[in-house]
Amino acid sequence: MSLETLVRVCSENPARLMGVWPRKGSIQVDSDADFAVLDLNARGTLTDAEVYTKVGWSPYSGIEYHGRPVMTVVRGRVVMRDGKVTGEPGWGRLLTREGQA
Repeated sequence: MSLETLVRVCSENPARLMGVWPRKGSIQVDSDADFAVLDLNARGTLTDAEVYTKVGWSPYSGIEYHGRPVMTVVRGRVVMRDGKVTGEPGWGRLLTREGQA
């Protein structure tokens, strides 16, 4: 699968199905600018110390990976860089379909 197809399948198509495209699932003027920057060459083994969850562990801990996110941007703001969460609690926003409250 090409990277372009992967992006369409994992971003654009779900946003269309949820009725939030092009605000979500698209990088263009008037969209929210939500995206992740990946290092496709990174390799390692996931550990519980690397995950940010309420329970502090992941069922994927111990599994080897190839490729990992190095930056996450939400609504144009960097919220994770090099494995460190920089976003602020409470900054999230409820996602609704257009026209719904």
